[in-house]
Amino acid sequence: MIRIKPVPANAFTGVRDNDGNTGWLHDCGAFTYSPDQPHRCGVCWSALRNGQAHNGNWQRAYITKEAS
Repeated sequence: MIRIKPVPANAFTGVRDNDGNTGWLHDCGAFTYSPDQPHRCGVCWSALRNGQAHNGNWQRAYITKEAS
């Protein structure tokens, strides 16, 4: 099972997933690997939610792989 977990507000920026990567979680639930905050959400952009795509509501997140 794969879980997307937001990085706690009081955590260091060094939180990484099992493979050493870090990413961003958008308000719509889309996750993307990126060292910097993305300019727009590809999922929202593809769904023609352009205003939401550029709203900048991203939260640092990482993925963990857990046995199901």
